[in-house]
Amino acid sequence: MALSIRPARAAGGNATGSLIGSVPRTEDGAGIKLGPRSTFHPGFALMVGGDSNVFWNRRGDHGGIRPAALVMPVAWLGIGNREVRDGVLQSEVEAQQDRKIDYNIRVTAGYRAFMARAEEIRRLPRFSVDLNAHLVIAPGRRFSFNITEFFSRFADPRNYDAGVGYNYNRIDHRLSLGFIYRPGGGRFSIGANYLNEVLFFEAPDVYSGDRYIHGAAAEVKWRIAPRSALLVNYSFAHSYYFSCNANTDPDCNEDNNAHRVYLGFRGQIARRWTLDAMAGYGAGLYYDDENGPNFRGFIGGLRAAYYPTLRTQFFAQIDRQFSDSLFGNYFHDIAGRIGGQHTFRWKMYAELNFSVVGRRYAGLPIPGRETRIQSYENAPGFVRSDTLFAIGARVEQPFGRLFVVGVRYDMIVDRTDFIAHYAGGLTDFGGFSKHIAMVLGAVRF
Repeated sequence: MALSIRPARAAGGNATGSLIGSVPRTEDGAGIKLGPRSTFHPGFALMVGGDSNVFWNRRGDHGGIRPAALVMPVAWLGIGNREVRDGVLQSEVEAQQDRKIDYNIRVTAGYRAFMARAEEIRRLPRFSVDLNAHLVIAPGRRFSFNITEFFSRFADPRNYDAGVGYNYNRIDHRLSLGFIYRPGGGRFSIGANYLNEVLFFEAPDVYSGDRYIHGAAAEVKWRIAPRSALLVNYSFAHSYYFSCNANTDPDCNEDNNAHRVYLGFRGQIARRWTLDAMAGYGAGLYYDDENGPNFRGFIGGLRAAYYPTLRTQFFAQIDRQFSDSLFGNYFHDIAGRIGGQHTFRWKMYAELNFSVVGRRYAGLPIPGRETRIQSYENAPGFVRSDTLFAIGARVEQPFGRLFVVGVRYDMIVDRTDFIAHYAGGLTDFGGFSKHIAMVLGAVRF
């Protein structure tokens, strides 16, 4: 069967890991001081719970819906002198004589074991690891340099009950390397970055998604207030698929170029409000695909956040984006997200997020010619439409400086009438629903 046709991980994720699509951990504690500014944050958690749909199936799929209990020990090590929020290092704009490096490095590893009688569930892949590294050299100075690396090895079952040994285990590497130039005291800045990504699937029968991406990004920013700025941003990415040879492989993915340009505002608009407002144009160009479309159109987003107290945050966000797709040429999303987090006076931490995403895949491979799929249902013009709903919730209660107990819940639902028929009578229904609930106990600093 070709690469997964399920947009399984489209709407989840948060700063400390969703149960779907990453390695979860707890909130950090006070940490162990190392020197005048750096703090060390080790931790270990044991999570126990259940997965309602191990293989991301619908009832009509091969094998049906397969639930299972699971156990997941997780360990992490983090060190830094700045926090990371929403994937961004909180490095201050102002230069200080005694600040030479701002950084945050974290490694998180988990071992997910499914508890079931069926061997094909018990022997599903288990080990996953995430590395997040952020480094800024000479922060706030006339010239500063930055490095960001996201690396993960993620263990993932197939999107159908394929049997022991079949998986979507993958390595995902994303590097950004660049500099910022601040003439005239830092009110105006120019930044440039080199971008490099690699996606590699470990299973030998899944190769059409293996890709290499290189590109560049540039940003011009004018600070109109201490915590607010106008900016223009441009990025380019070239996606090259390792094993693509359309003459011999019908499931070949298309190499492509992607351009994105934004103009907007980012920063504080009132004492307790922040706003990100970005509008732009995107183009995804598939030069080697005679039959498939290119993407050209509006992209952008609007996000407002409200901080009624230092312990509370609420946000609302809408956006329209596009991305190169492993199934078809590209997809574009129109998404809305709302959520919030709060730390109670007794130190309990609570977080709740909800999102809905309208997703449209374009340029699906032509059945019997560009793919091993024999036919589609409900894909007029080789276009597939999905609506995804996701909920993420967690509550954590510390006891003293070291111990934490908590509960976590993630849900993702894909509503679509898309169906793919394969040779041999196998039918794959596009939609699914998945729920994961866990209780945890942790020791962390």
